[in-house]
Amino acid sequence: MDCPRARPSAAVSRPTCGRGGQRADLATLPAARLTFPRTGARQSLYGDSRRIVQEMPRRLPVTLLVALALVSVPSAAAGGAFERIVGVGANGASLAISLNQTGGRSDAVFSGTAVAVPRGGYVRVYPFIGGLPAIPGRYYTASHVLCLYWHEPVSNCSRLTANGVTLLSPFVSLPLRHLAPTAPVAVRYRSRLLRYANGNIFAALELALERPALLRSATPPDAIKLGVTWHGPRASRLPRSLFRTPTGVYTSRRLFPLQRSPWCYLVENLPEASASLIEATSP
Repeated sequence: MDCPRARPSAAVSRPTCGRGGQRADLATLPAARLTFPRTGARQSLYGDSRRIVQEMPRRLPVTLLVALALVSVPSAAAGGAFERIVGVGANGASLAISLNQTGGRSDAVFSGTAVAVPRGGYVRVYPFIGGLPAIPGRYYTASHVLCLYWHEPVSNCSRLTANGVTLLSPFVSLPLRHLAPTAPVAVRYRSRLLRYANGNIFAALELALERPALLRSATPPDAIKLGVTWHGPRASRLPRSLFRTPTGVYTSRRLFPLQRSPWCYLVENLPEASASLIEATSP
């Protein structure tokens, strides 16, 4: 898949990232597709990395309409509609659901009544905009509740309508998870903290290591060595050093497959990226 590049508009597209292109700007990341209220008006989450870090605890990954007690997914103007959603159950079992831009198979059906976090098992969900993972969450299949949020603990939950339940019905076949997800909380390159990784890259690394790996004896070409700090019940068992490659995440002679776009986005924003790496992002 072609490497995504940010555009001046908030809308997400999927142009190539050929030579001479500008690096992506956090101000137009697909990860920041959702809005939250502030001083009486909606303000986009698109902003510089300092504001993203400072305001992370206050992010609302859905628009909360207090008067109607509804949770809704904003329009594509806030970063683009979800194009697919990957569900991961227990033991790495997963499947993907393709979405339309509008109608009964779009993320518009994820609106619903705001509810408390339910009890019981869930499926971890990873929506995608283009080739990049957006805001992750949980889907509680028994109670038909979808929670989309950036960081634990789980929050911002809504009970889906009949259309939403129908769209996510394939996830019912996945074995349920009961422990909290284990996710990155910091990513470093040559000891430098990559603040822009807080979003798309965090979700990409988490998703890759949730699913089964392939045996691979040698490190794939164009690999980027990263240091990762994990938080969650499996943190001690996940690698603190790994390689992000064009084909996935490589560690301990295992390759966890993942599509190319997150790697390309990582390269385009990498401090002091080598000429060979930048060249490798060309289609």
